[in-house]
Amino acid sequence: MVGATAAVVLVTLAVAVTVAGKAPVVAVDGGAPATGPALTLSGMRNTYYIPRADSPVRDDTPGKYQITLKAREPYPVVKNVKVRIDLSVLKGKARPIWPDQGNKCGMTGQIMTCTVDVEQGAIFTPFTLVPQPGAAPGPAGAITVTVAGPGIPTVRHATQVVIGAPVITARQVPKRTGVRPGDGMELTPAFGNRGDTGIDGGVTVLVEASEATLRRVHGNCRYDKAVAPTRAQCDFPGPLPPGAAYETDAPFTAQADATAMHGRVSYTVLRAHETSGEHRLLPASAPRGTGAPLGLRPVDGGGSDFAPSMYSHADAATSVLDFDTTGINDLQAVGFTIKGKVGETVDAQVPYPRNFVDPEMAVTLPEGVSLVTVPRGEHTSDMVYCEPGASGSGPAECHGYEVGGTWVRVRIDRRVEGARGSVHALSGPKSDPNQQNNTAPVTVEYTG
Repeated sequence: MVGATAAVVLVTLAVAVTVAGKAPVVAVDGGAPATGPALTLSGMRNTYYIPRADSPVRDDTPGKYQITLKAREPYPVVKNVKVRIDLSVLKGKARPIWPDQGNKCGMTGQIMTCTVDVEQGAIFTPFTLVPQPGAAPGPAGAITVTVAGPGIPTVRHATQVVIGAPVITARQVPKRTGVRPGDGMELTPAFGNRGDTGIDGGVTVLVEASEATLRRVHGNCRYDKAVAPTRAQCDFPGPLPPGAAYETDAPFTAQADATAMHGRVSYTVLRAHETSGEHRLLPASAPRGTGAPLGLRPVDGGGSDFAPSMYSHADAATSVLDFDTTGINDLQAVGFTIKGKVGETVDAQVPYPRNFVDPEMAVTLPEGVSLVTVPRGEHTSDMVYCEPGASGSGPAECHGYEVGGTWVRVRIDRRVEGARGSVHALSGPKSDPNQQNNTAPVTVEYTG
């Protein structure tokens, strides 16, 4: 593998697609008419790997063959659609199990036929394939899917079947703490193949950031936005043989958002010439990076830090960098509103501040509102009520942390338009340098 870019090949209806030099895998008889009902096949597999029984890594869902049909608007319902799956070339090599009885699937010889009613869309898994004893590893032929129905164009798809499977791994990374908002974090994608079968068609690396933005630097990668992107896609040509592992020759840098407390930067490695609804690929027109192209260099992928995904080992693997910023120590008061009529005594919940450990709060009531003391032990619930301050005047003292929350009981003595008080979360400037957001407003909503 080298650092040049390989084009991502998307399988879409009425578009001829070749995979590893083979013939087009999707066809529509006569082309789809401009009007009338029509169906599309979405996210179909081009290559279908069947792990051998002695595979070194167990995969509990290796061979589910999922079919997704979508009806074209404004004809959302297409009844009595016949899906014909020809498995003839697999005789003596692989056999189907788990037939989908819910969609009236049945076998006649090596032909499986399913009857489906498509209401806007239909997703079903008619079978999974398992290798027959003694099946030779390598290409086993192609299965073909034919979709036909009354008044709709016929759609076909072919999938190459391979006995044996790659096991894609991604290098796992530990969580980072103490990241300052605005600081950059580097993440270097690394991946390998721990299976018994190589990947010839290339590899795609998808990078995604949450509560952070990516620096748009790698010239052969696409980004979702020209400014402050949060997603990137880089495509690399094959092969990725068994036992091989690579890392990118430069990292991705993600800058934590100014307001971030927790965030995530992740990358997913998948076979380039497969499409799946689970992974959002970027269009060819997406902005490119502004710097040098990103390349690959060999690494040792045999360590425990290189791990496959839990399921579908031949399809993708993911690595996640979770991070906490120093903002988690930034205590932030949360305001609240007292609601009631003049003359009423009401309770209002005093929200705990964000990022609290052991909240202590001081509440200054709005003008026209007075504190009602609720002595401890005089109520049956687990709630804790604010108490008068030590001087008997000034802000009320509100303590936590209790299961039922912290409340304040007040009397609305008179109506004062625009009256505002405050709730102040108590903290020391050494542990919480940003004291400006420790105070929030307390307002009054008169209900009558």
